[in-house]
Amino acid sequence: MKPCILVCLIVSFFGQKALSQSADDYFNQGLADLGTHNIVGANASFAQALTLSPNDENANALYAITRLLVLPYQPAGSNFLTHIGVPTAGRDIYAWSALPPEDTNGLVLAPDGVNANEFVTQLRTNVLLSVSAAINNLSLITDTNFTISLTSSETAISDVTVDYGDLKMIQAGLYASEYFIYTINEQNLDAQLSDLRALLTNGTSSASQVLADYPQLFTYATTNDLQSARTAFTNAVGCYMTASAFIRNRPPSVVRLFNYEPGDAKEEGDFRLTLQDLENSLVLGPQILAVDYNLAADMTPLFSGSTTLRSLLPTFDGNAIELGSLSDETFGGAVFGLSRGDVEGFMGNYFTMLPVGRAPGFLSGNALGITFSTLSGHRYVLEASTNLLGWQITTNFIATDTESTLIDSSNLGTSKRFYRLRDDTEVLAFSGVVLNQTTGLPISGAEIYSDGDGASTYTDANGNFYLGTSLLSSTNADQLVISKAGFGTENVYYYRNGPESGLQIYLSVPPPNDNFVNRTVLTGSSVSTNGSNAGASRENGEPYDIGGYTYGNKSVWFSWTAPSTGTYVISVSTTSVYYPILAIYTGSQLSSLSNVINIMGYGNANCEFSAVAGKAYQIEVDDFYGNGGTYTLSIGQ
Repeated sequence: MKPCILVCLIVSFFGQKALSQSADDYFNQGLADLGTHNIVGANASFAQALTLSPNDENANALYAITRLLVLPYQPAGSNFLTHIGVPTAGRDIYAWSALPPEDTNGLVLAPDGVNANEFVTQLRTNVLLSVSAAINNLSLITDTNFTISLTSSETAISDVTVDYGDLKMIQAGLYASEYFIYTINEQNLDAQLSDLRALLTNGTSSASQVLADYPQLFTYATTNDLQSARTAFTNAVGCYMTASAFIRNRPPSVVRLFNYEPGDAKEEGDFRLTLQDLENSLVLGPQILAVDYNLAADMTPLFSGSTTLRSLLPTFDGNAIELGSLSDETFGGAVFGLSRGDVEGFMGNYFTMLPVGRAPGFLSGNALGITFSTLSGHRYVLEASTNLLGWQITTNFIATDTESTLIDSSNLGTSKRFYRLRDDTEVLAFSGVVLNQTTGLPISGAEIYSDGDGASTYTDANGNFYLGTSLLSSTNADQLVISKAGFGTENVYYYRNGPESGLQIYLSVPPPNDNFVNRTVLTGSSVSTNGSNAGASRENGEPYDIGGYTYGNKSVWFSWTAPSTGTYVISVSTTSVYYPILAIYTGSQLSSLSNVINIMGYGNANCEFSAVAGKAYQIEVDDFYGNGGTYTLSIGQ
């Protein structure tokens, strides 16, 4: 009998001790746990506080947040992280460093046997429960004057005060998470991660291959969550509107977790208008968007279960998309006002878009018309071949529509011809014509060479050329070298981040005094002569330095013997060369010249120098940028 009494007294004592713990005590213990970064203990303490006081707003706020933060520590979350290869070391919510293994390219290694559907199941089965429960906790906070302050030790970041508006914004985000989880759970994502990862590595797989291997991928796995997704979306919009209004109406001096930035007012206002239009469409049908009167949206099809995501996909060829293969620009009636060009242009920012040709047809005059699907604003090159080995450029153009019809009237009827259309939009490409500077006539057979990647081409009978390089547009610059036997070589720099078209490049016949050995002889104490250095070039071993800078490549040469000893003025003037170069040397061989003076001017260059009677002086005229042009050379006392 006595032992029984003793046991009852002990139970009674501990029972009274437990009852003596108040909701405030548990709440304060939770704050202390936060201060020591014991997130699991904090979550348990806030739960105990709510057991004693279910409507405590402070406890509800922090319990809602810690519900989500403890997910990685709970068995379901922890086991899943281990399953997908995340190490146990470093799983600290305050300083997370646990990351799955990566390959040498920084891509996450997919564990063998893990299916993408497992992620969806984890979200739907475990994460969604915590998200929905956190929403319920936040829904119990109705006091618009609510605030709670947390110290930097409790947040591990900085001191922060959270108010009613902040919590409504968090609640909106949680509803959006609900919407996402319900929506993704509807889709069939039954595919091995290793197969999906192969899309990104070494070309061992492709989008078209994955779709073929998984015929049910992106079809509906269930439609049971459609209405729940719709409700979550509506709730997310409602909470955001409440939070936005509250935050925008705070006094300017108040700083909280989420703050209104006047500089973002228009962007945030447009976002609210769009959300309101999308919510209205669920009740009223398609809504013209207030931020873009050319578009209308309707959210209803997203919750009807009538259109699968797979049915909206375009046709893939490897990882590229075939232009013109998008079946529905309205995406099942969800958006109106987008053209095929709009949608394909957007997809072109993320995918390679392949032009697709239709069967050629003969036009009047025995010309052949070939129609391709194209992207407006992209530069294309049409190539033709008779054997699929050697390809010749037929034409190049910038597309202005979703379809382009090209005409080929050359060599038709002589043999089979094959055509292909190449998109050169993302590389540096150059097209234009090479002309004779003197006659203005086209020059055929001139070589256009890229210093950047070594690509070259030749002008056709009309002087036209197209040179596509392998240099990406981001390279921003290339130098072209244009040459033809009997003409001077031109070196032209282009600074572009895309195709350069409509070029007119002029080649000139070299002047007679281009080479040192053929220098023009000048005589007398007063000399004036006109000439041009267009088409001139620099010889091997020719001096070309002034003030430490190399220059020119357009030198012409003169030889002058001083008739008497004295001071002479020598000058070169020009209206076609920005920075003319004038240099004087002594010596009779190019390899052993001795510089007397060299100068550069703007529009003209002149100097005085002392000459000795009977001594020969070699004079060089050039220009700093190597453009070439007419000039006047004068010598006098």
